[in-house]
Amino acid sequence: MEKYIFVCIGSSKLLQDSFGPRVGNLLEKEFYKNSNIEVLGTMERPVHFKNAPIFLDYLKKEKNIILIDSAISNQEKIGLTYINVGGVEIGKAFGKSFYFPANINIKTIVGTSKTSENIENISKLAQNTADKIINTVYQII
Repeated sequence: MEKYIFVCIGSSKLLQDSFGPRVGNLLEKEFYKNSNIEVLGTMERPVHFKNAPIFLDYLKKEKNIILIDSAISNQEKIGLTYINVGGVEIGKAFGKSFYFPANINIKTIVGTSKTSENIENISKLAQNTADKIINTVYQII
């Protein structure tokens, strides 16, 4: 099996932005014994706009990078997960932009710009997304 690196984008300091690190915690817990899967971006060690260049330098020689991030949209789309080819721009919600290259990106809608989500909803969405990723990985390996 090839090596895969999951990069879970977000900050542990903001609830809506903590989705990525929460998924990272769940993936790290599941795959910690698998040397072919690395997880970057957890609640304790987040990957976010300010430290992303450090991780980019570390990842520049890697080929199988999968980004996980949250997004905001309208109320009807909360909970939907989108999988796309390529990287993502991070920091857009804060009026900044930085392209983080990847092979695949997974984004889950966690709220709207007008609502404030609670920790139970964000945790539930993170668990749901992590479960989908874990099930898919186990189907592949």
